Amino acid sequence: MDYQKQIDTFVRYFKSAESKKEDHKIGMEFEHLILNEDLTAVDYFGEQGIESLLHSLGQGEWEKVYEKEHLIGLKANEKIVTLEPGGQLEISIAPFPGLEKTEKIYLEFIEELKEILNKRGQKLAVLGYQPRSSIKDIPMLPKKRYDFMYKYFKNTGKYAHHMMKGTASVQMNIDYINEKDYTKKMRVGYFLSPLIYYLFDNTPFFEGQPAANSSIREEIWTNCDSQRSGIIEGIFDKEFGYSDYAEYLLNTPPIIRKKEEELLYTDDQLLKNVMENDKLEEVEHFISMVFPDVRTKKYIEIRSADALPYPYNFAFAALLKSLFYNQENLDYLYQLSLSYNQQQFLKFREEILRTEKNSKREKLIIEIFKRAEAALDQPDLNYLKELKKLYLDYGRFKFKTLSNLKQGKKEALDWCLLN
Repeated sequence: MDYQKQIDTFVRYFKSAESKKEDHKIGMEFEHLILNEDLTAVDYFGEQGIESLLHSLGQGEWEKVYEKEHLIGLKANEKIVTLEPGGQLEISIAPFPGLEKTEKIYLEFIEELKEILNKRGQKLAVLGYQPRSSIKDIPMLPKKRYDFMYKYFKNTGKYAHHMMKGTASVQMNIDYINEKDYTKKMRVGYFLSPLIYYLFDNTPFFEGQPAANSSIREEIWTNCDSQRSGIIEGIFDKEFGYSDYAEYLLNTPPIIRKKEEELLYTDDQLLKNVMENDKLEEVEHFISMVFPDVRTKKYIEIRSADALPYPYNFAFAALLKSLFYNQENLDYLYQLSLSYNQQQFLKFREEILRTEKNSKREKLIIEIFKRAEAALDQPDLNYLKELKKLYLDYGRFKFKTLSNLKQGKKEALDWCLLN
């Protein structure tokens, strides 16, 4: 395919996802860590491993997903369970207009999972990073895609393998009306990304040691792969639209391509040099191979928050709902973002994340809470109140854990262990 046809393919894909404001929905993805009693990571392999957990979980409505002889996921009508490279367990829930149905599906799933884990003497943890295990001690999931990624990331950032095997997050997906609305929401998403890293920092430990400094999640992603993670070049320098995101994709190495259902390693070749057709399956694969702070699929994906225990994961969703789906709040944040070009935003980002006492950050957080409270109805407002209380008591999430560390790591983490 020539370059313009490649761009047009992605533009058509993004345009096909446009929807009316009244039809907008919220999609959510929740990642969890499965731990042994001593808080070490549960291995994928073995009688008590993650694979056997999936076999126990995958009864009734679930369809089992295999790669060769290994069970790597489960599918049901409104939910999908997948595994990240280090065995992190993710449930993706179908998008709904509000959070009530998502909450019901999520809590039912968690109860089912907890019942199995309690019998196995294992724990379900909702944290941004493994609390005790080092990534060198966590084997890779037996999945060809992950093998190729692990190989490629050996030559990129120093924390790329930590990203793959150690991290866990909560992500929210947002719809857009048209390209103008898309442009506005992408810019606001990036403008908010340092605040999301800061507010939803739930990584009290890194490689087993206390981590009281700035967001470990942000540090890991910044030192993962500068071509495909972090901030997209040009996002603040112009009206960033569908074709701009397409060019970003095409000038990034995809690592892997699909050919007749087979995965092929492409090393450092750029996507524009390996993309041969406009097949939907391949287009969606290529879109999934970049990991910026705000990603475009058939929705805008907000990716900067650590995994959070219930109900704070729904407080994250309620907050973003109030900012992206309330036109007045979206316009307010968009106007604020227009004060920054790319260089100025990078400076703003550093100040938000690395300055211990920052009046600009505190004022913005207070303003965001105020606007969110005015925009939300019950029960979403209840989630937000829980988040605001935790912030006023502790600041960032991880400080609730670290403030109780004298009691012992397990005791300090009790509020993030769902069993």
